[in-house]
Amino acid sequence: MRLHIMPHCIIIRVAENSPFSLHVKTFLSENLSRSFWVNETLINICTPFETQKRQAFLTKLYYTCANISRTHDASFLKKLLLACHKPIKLMHTKRTPSPTPKHDAHSKNPYRLLKAHPDESLHTIRKKYLQLAKEFHPDTLVDENPFMRQRHTEMFQHIQEAYATIKAEKIKENVA
Repeated sequence: MRLHIMPHCIIIRVAENSPFSLHVKTFLSENLSRSFWVNETLINICTPFETQKRQAFLTKLYYTCANISRTHDASFLKKLLLACHKPIKLMHTKRTPSPTPKHDAHSKNPYRLLKAHPDESLHTIRKKYLQLAKEFHPDTLVDENPFMRQRHTEMFQHIQEAYATIKAEKIKENVA
C-alpha cells in the first residue's frame, strides 16, 4: 500500500489481494460521503463536515504504511494532513506473485537469514539467532495489526528453521 500526494488529489495505491484493500474501500465508500467509482478507481470528495474524519483516516493509513515499510517521515504526514481536503483516489494495483517466495532464498542459505558467516562459531551464531528471535517474536510486537503479526510470525519461524539447520550442520562437523 502506498500513499501519494498529487497537486490535485491524494492517491492510495493498494493491491487487490491486500488485507487492507477491503478496509480502505469500505471506509471511503461507507463512512465518508460523496464517493463514486470511475472505471476501477474509487474517488472520494471532501465535505466541510468530514475534515476530522478524513484526517483521522489518513493518519491511521499513514502509520499503517509506515509500519509496513518501516519508515517514518513526519514532514510527509504533515503534508498529508494539510492536503486532507483534496479528493482521495483509491487505485487497485494487480500484484503478480513472484516465481519463488522470499523465504526460499533463506532456506537455501540460512547463514544469510541470520546475518552470519559459515566460519563463525556456533556460539556467535546463537547470539545472532537470539537477537533476531527476540526482535521478530510475535509476543514482542506492540502493533495489533494482523498483517504485521503474520509477517513477524513467519519471519520468526524462518529464523528458527535457519538456526536449527545451522546447528545440525555445526554439530555434524564437530562429530566428524
